Amino acid sequence: MSPIRVGKHMLKNRIIAAPVTLHSASNGENYPTEAAMNFFVQRAKAGAGLVVCAGVKVLPVGDDGEHVNWNLYKHNAMHRLAELAERIHFYGAKASMELIGIFEDGYVASEGGLLMDGVTPGREIPVSEMMRYKEGYAHSAEMLMKLGYDGILLHFGHGIPIAQFLSPLTNKRTDQYGGSFENRVRYIIEILKAIRERVGDNMIIEIRMSADEFKEGGIDIAEGIKIAEALQQYADIIQASCGMITPDLMCRTHPCDFLPPNPNVYLAEAFKKSGKITSYVTAIGGIGSLADADEIIASGKADFVAICRALIADPELITKSIAGKEDDVVPCIKCMRCHDSTVYGHLLQCSVNPTIGIMHHLDSMIIPPQEKKKVAVIGGGPAGMYAALTASKRGHQVTLYEKTGSLGGTLKFATKVNFKYSLAKFRDYLISQVEKSPVEVKLNTCVSPDELKNLGYDAVIVAIGAEPLVPPIPGIEHSIFATNTYGNEDILGNNVIIIGGGQVGCETALHLARLGKTVTILEMRDEMAPDASRTHRGDLLAEMNKEKNLIQITSAKCISINPDGIVYEKNNEKFTLSADNVILAAGMKPRTSEADAFAGISDIYRLAGDCVRARTVEAAVREGYFAGINV
Repeated sequence: MSPIRVGKHMLKNRIIAAPVTLHSASNGENYPTEAAMNFFVQRAKAGAGLVVCAGVKVLPVGDDGEHVNWNLYKHNAMHRLAELAERIHFYGAKASMELIGIFEDGYVASEGGLLMDGVTPGREIPVSEMMRYKEGYAHSAEMLMKLGYDGILLHFGHGIPIAQFLSPLTNKRTDQYGGSFENRVRYIIEILKAIRERVGDNMIIEIRMSADEFKEGGIDIAEGIKIAEALQQYADIIQASCGMITPDLMCRTHPCDFLPPNPNVYLAEAFKKSGKITSYVTAIGGIGSLADADEIIASGKADFVAICRALIADPELITKSIAGKEDDVVPCIKCMRCHDSTVYGHLLQCSVNPTIGIMHHLDSMIIPPQEKKKVAVIGGGPAGMYAALTASKRGHQVTLYEKTGSLGGTLKFATKVNFKYSLAKFRDYLISQVEKSPVEVKLNTCVSPDELKNLGYDAVIVAIGAEPLVPPIPGIEHSIFATNTYGNEDILGNNVIIIGGGQVGCETALHLARLGKTVTILEMRDEMAPDASRTHRGDLLAEMNKEKNLIQITSAKCISINPDGIVYEKNNEKFTLSADNVILAAGMKPRTSEADAFAGISDIYRLAGDCVRARTVEAAVREGYFAGINV
């Protein structure tokens, strides 16, 4: 939390709030909406020293009906951009803006390079267009400086079209901008020089680059250090990111739980310890706690730490940690729901922060409680715990009934899976919050509607979850539910078949394959895990494809199960598979009738989580919050 001077700017601490491009907070406006402004201002209010916003294009690209496009070429679009910088300054933070510079018209660095989707080939950008974009960068930086911004972040990483100039893997040009190392860095240096000539030393210039692309023939750490050394003459800060935006590398670029905590920090450390980088260095990549950030900086691995998802999960991460309340920080589960909901969806959402997409309206939406109520919450999973905590914080007397001997619900399995360690941490967080709250918990209590009727409850919130769906397959009694395999892996044989290739089936298959079992997964649809969010699905499939003992069969239907295996049908042919165990992951069905039995006991009756419809932890948390906040 120590201050640091960067050029003419004194930053109050070493925490950088990394940018989020809020596509879902735009309705075609060419300026930041209140939803977007509130999001970035919240980063400043949270205590970050430097807040990086996102949404400006380096040229006045027309509205494509999908992406956010703040316009620095239109006079009356700049008013809100200036206001955004000033609102960030209000909290003592410095304001910066990310410039991505995505080429239009399908341009990439050289023929065959991939567009931003990481899949579609583009066409080589001509030099005349390169010069136009260079001027766009310089113009944008100058205008942002005039609007009150203290810095810019130039995105030259992750294999995006402009970053492709730097990599020997993606730059196949034959002119002065391709071939040798000097040629490959030439265009980026020209852009940086043009910017510095416009803004002087009045703005902090930070570069994001891939210190390692993790692709054969691409940028490795030695090449990354060499690139950083060449670019630092015009850069105050160099951010050591990594990877590419291809589906198989998203988990490296945006670390998930398939990797250990803080997996990319070593890249920043390599920059620092090379002896060749004199600019400040930023570490980034799933850093989730102030304690980790402090250790990274104190040990000399980096000068700054950039945090993004952890500040979405809990905007009070910094203030809680400084106050010695680290246990009260809501842990990010690194599910990438925030990324997917703002890039591919229509409302920014977070699995563990139910207010994130509507926070700018909460003051007008939340009705203060008029009286203290007696509240019963049925079910101790994430929906029930969140509902109980929320209602209790509003001053109500809450009793939480859980039929088993412990809280956690469906999250209990997370403690058994090595790639669910953040989800397990969230489960532990919810339980600890309940234990510290005034909520009365009754474990091993399967309370019935009749028992509640005479207890005088003013509100009943039901969160009793879902149960495994049992398809009408002959011999189904010879199968085991996927939910029952966690913690019982040792009693399974070495050869197992999983019926159902949704997210649950795929994650179960990966878990068992990593334990050394031979796993065959059977899915009726044409692809695996179609129900998973887009980014997590890509990460999951990439991990599954690494396991040689995990066999995937799609477009196949199980027609019978026997004690020794299954019979399935594919392309109108029947096949027999032998196995020690058959595991059923055919989905979950809500306990609707059981939940509805509690209706009418009190004036206020709410449902939350999987008993409404079997979904994800995100839906459980959000509905639990909605139920509790409206009591």
